[in-house]
Amino acid sequence: MILIIFGRAAQFILLLLVMRVATTYLPPEEMGRLSLITAATAFYALFLVNPVGMFINRRFHAWDALGRAKYYLKLHWVYLVVISVIAAVSLGLLNNVHAFGFQFNTAWLLVLVCGSLLFNTVNQTAIPSLNLLELRGRFIALTLGTIGVGLASAFLLVRVFGTTAEYWLLGLLVGQAVFALIGVKLFFEKLQPEVPIEMPSRAHLQLLFHFAWPVAISVGFSWLQTQGYRFFVADSLGLVALGLFVAGYGISAGLMAAFESVLTTYFQPRFYKRVSTSSLADQSLAWNKYAGAILPSLMLVTFLLVGLAPELTRFMVGPAYQSASQFVVWGVLAEGARVLAGVYSMSAHAKMKTRLLLLPNLLGAVICIALIWVLAPVMGAHGVGLSRSLAGIGMVVAMHYMMIVVLEMKLPYRLLLKGAAMGLVLLLIATAGRWVLGGTESLISAGFLIIATGLAFLPMFYWLLYPFLPRHDKVL
Repeated sequence: MILIIFGRAAQFILLLLVMRVATTYLPPEEMGRLSLITAATAFYALFLVNPVGMFINRRFHAWDALGRAKYYLKLHWVYLVVISVIAAVSLGLLNNVHAFGFQFNTAWLLVLVCGSLLFNTVNQTAIPSLNLLELRGRFIALTLGTIGVGLASAFLLVRVFGTTAEYWLLGLLVGQAVFALIGVKLFFEKLQPEVPIEMPSRAHLQLLFHFAWPVAISVGFSWLQTQGYRFFVADSLGLVALGLFVAGYGISAGLMAAFESVLTTYFQPRFYKRVSTSSLADQSLAWNKYAGAILPSLMLVTFLLVGLAPELTRFMVGPAYQSASQFVVWGVLAEGARVLAGVYSMSAHAKMKTRLLLLPNLLGAVICIALIWVLAPVMGAHGVGLSRSLAGIGMVVAMHYMMIVVLEMKLPYRLLLKGAAMGLVLLLIATAGRWVLGGTESLISAGFLIIATGLAFLPMFYWLLYPFLPRHDKVL
């Protein structure tokens, strides 16, 4: 666990640098264009790639034990090439008819979107799979290498060729591609020897289809809620407003993702091992432990980010984006709901009943788009943040009442209350510290408050996680 925390801390520092450098050199309009390109990439990745990836995670340990993992992963790479071709054809057609509202250079669009679908997916399949094999040292090293090389490449490209979203994303793609190749080599070396097997039968494909199609529809609805709204915002409020909102929201999203990755890196491999059995009691116990480890800590982190929103903005984004601090709290609420929904969705994965994800994600998408349509013209970007937060809450409520009929769920109410109480203490510490310092307008005072509050956060975080840590933790 210690190795994971230090590794994720280093990853967070690198991601902070990525955001800081991007918002220093890219103007808000280019940040808006960048967010539209990443949203287009996310559509294909979530709708067509993610469901298969979730199936691989669910079946990986069984495949490796039988010596089938290498063969099925090679088929997965072929599938990615097919998806990249589909994306290239459809994107070219959509861009030529101005379907995005803003014209992109078609060649750039195809290189960035298809390149990400191929290399980033391979990167994010091979490297996290090392963690599934509990090779955490290599997993962390390759993850940091991906971000570091991508940041260096992106910085060089925007400084030499121009401060555009295209050059920035191309630089990040370089890091993904280089370490995708390294990750596949190291990952395949650790798999069981490949045994001769036939092509997947119709029964195998039906099993994959029945698992994947509900996930595909669900994440498609999720895309509307988390990414697709950007096209409407760009069209109604403009690229500058979108860029500022994405920057403020991105502060919360990045920090929440860092928190989530620390815990999922450690607890998800154990979850998937426990649910590999057909025992309902074992599957319920696996989910209860997983939820017990994550939900109270999520409560604590939510209070921390709300309390330090102005100071985090001062550190994480460039001078042109300081007004984005007003959107950080919306990001905390919406991303917190996303993490919570992800915890509930693991129960559907445990039971291989992914159709249960359809209605909650549909509900979230409908609420989000409908409210943005009504509130954005009246409240501007704040209407977008409020809509996203309410949609996330609605999705979580729907998931709760649908998933409790699948597994015997026991929410950690006592730990949740502890997390909320400690979170209030952190909020008071941040408020009192800001008053004692006479404000945090300078980087020094903002940094001091972040460090002081963070030092108070760490023992609370450990206290909440302690009941779920084994006595002898294997870190390598």
